[in-house]
Parts: sequence; C-alpha cells; structure tokens
Amino acid sequence: MRRNHTAAPLKRSCPRRHYWSATIRPQADRKMVPIGSRTQNLYRRSDACVRLTLLTCVFLLSGCSQRKSGSTTPAQQPQQAADNAIGLLQKLVNEQNYKSLGFHSLDEVKLARLGQPMEVYNLGLEKLKSYRAGQDPNSLLTPSAETIYPVTVDGNVRTGLRIVHKEQGYEPSSFGKADIVKRLAEFRRSPEEFVVRIPAFQMYFVGRHVETRVVLVPIANDPRLRVQAGEEALLETVVEQLRPYVNSYDGQPM
Repeated sequence: MRRNHTAAPLKRSCPRRHYWSATIRPQADRKMVPIGSRTQNLYRRSDACVRLTLLTCVFLLSGCSQRKSGSTTPAQQPQQAADNAIGLLQKLVNEQNYKSLGFHSLDEVKLARLGQPMEVYNLGLEKLKSYRAGQDPNSLLTPSAETIYPVTVDGNVRTGLRIVHKEQGYEPSSFGKADIVKRLAEFRRSPEEFVVRIPAFQMYFVGRHVETRVVLVPIANDPRLRVQAGEEALLETVVEQLRPYVNSYDGQPM
C-alpha cells in the first residue's frame, strides 16, 4: 500500500517575527491514562502545548534559513523533511522543554536519530457505518497525508515526528505523542507495516498484510475490543467488534 506523491515547488519568504507562547507541562506531571479513553484529553492538551511552541520555532527557523541560503524548494520526499526537522529539533530543545518531549537529558537530544517511517491510513467513521459483511474490508482504509517517524536515542524511542504531505511538498507538522509512537514501534515487526488510525475513537493499530488480508494489532488494551494489545485480528473482525460503538457514536471524543 505504497503511495507516490508529486508536488510543485513553492516560493517562500522569511515569516514575520511573531512569537507564540505556551505552557509546557513536565512529563512527570502527566497523568497516565489508557489510550482511547475520554481522559486522554489530558494528553492532548499537554501535547498541544509542546507542539504549539516547537512548531512556531520550526517554521520561523525553516523559513529564515531557506531565505538566507537562497533555497525556496520545500522537501520533495518525507525523509528529506524529517532530516531537516531533526536538525531544527536539536537547536530548539533546551533545559526547560527536553523532558516534555520525552528525552531523559539535554545531552540525549544531540544523539537523536530517526527510526523507520510509518505511513498512516485512516479508518473513517462513515466507512465503518456503511461496511457490511462480505464487502472488501481493504477498501475501508484511506491513505492519509501523514508519515510518522519515531525519534530514537540508542535505539530507544523518545518521541515522534509527524511529517505531512501538502500540495507544495513535505513539511514537519509536530513533535510529540511519545507514548503512542513507542507503542507503535514496539508492536511493529517490519518496515512494510503501517499505522491504522480510527480518528473518531482515538484508536491506533499496527497494520500488516497477511497474503491478501489486512491484519490489525491494537497498541493498547481497550474495553471496546475483545482483542488485546499485541494480538492480531483481521480488519473485518475489529470492525465488527466496534459496530455497537459506531452505531451509537454521538460525535463526542471517546
């Protein structure tokens, strides 16, 4: 399920010097909560603060550095965008925010490396609602514009980097979601495997092909599923287990 993208170059100029601020909560202060629960909002609020500050700096530095070097061509491959983002990350992280990004020390940031990229496919609510037994379950998956890179230190995942494909090329979108990225990396067996996300339920799976079938591996235990974290289940089996929640979904985060 590989995707080929082409994009036209876009001229950029150095952005105005606007600075945003955000409170970054230390990692130790975060309350650990199950993935997929309503209380995961705690993670979203904290991660949003980290992403807001870092992304502002990333785009400011990226735009200004391109202006100085005379380069106005955005990355044409996700790997190029990820390599650029790691360099910027190492310049931006300091004593005040390294823990919030999942690093154990400031020195670790200098050792940060990119892990194997993971393509992201979405399993949308409307397709879940319309699916009927006997239909091709592979058609439920929709390629997203995102690629997730684990950021590692000595082979251990510390945080995640999200690259997004836009009309003009590839750009870094956010750093963070360390807990989710660690779990994805833990259950992933090979570079060919991918991420399946159900946005409505805030659920993540590792996806793999077994012959012509798609198999999903939950990265966390969830009361809505009978399959446990790390166990394999066919895509259509997961869909059937979620059907009662799909039919009763009221649009609120779960």
